[in-house]
Amino acid sequence: MSSPTSKDREQTELSAPLVLDLQRGVDAPRIARAAVSELSRELRLAASLVQTLVLLVSEVVSNAVLHSSGPPDLPITLTARVTADTVRVTVTDAGQGFTPRQRDPESCKDGYGLYLVEKTASRWGVDPSGPTSVWFELPRTAA
Repeated sequence: MSSPTSKDREQTELSAPLVLDLQRGVDAPRIARAAVSELSRELRLAASLVQTLVLLVSEVVSNAVLHSSGPPDLPITLTARVTADTVRVTVTDAGQGFTPRQRDPESCKDGYGLYLVEKTASRWGVDPSGPTSVWFELPRTAA
């Protein structure tokens, strides 16, 4: 048996993924933040990374609660995977998908959640078909 290469180690998760089904309601972002914070503590992630991670989780879960076109009784699922190099979070709801639009700089009402994700994450995306799935990645070395 050969030893793993550095590329293999990059893909190896440091723990089992966090998979969390959330009721679509006002408590979902708080519950998601708490679960991601606990995982971060267990894995001893850097404080600056945890702050960014918790902010983006809150934004993406809040978007799913507020904007999902799916039935309100179906859950929102958060999955967080941590490797030696990356933290990847995916939030999926029962909606029909969407194509992100540019934030209107004249509007103070909405559009900041995905704007923050775009400006902060190293990579991110949206599955434009259903179910709605928004994901982002942060490097473990995020400041």
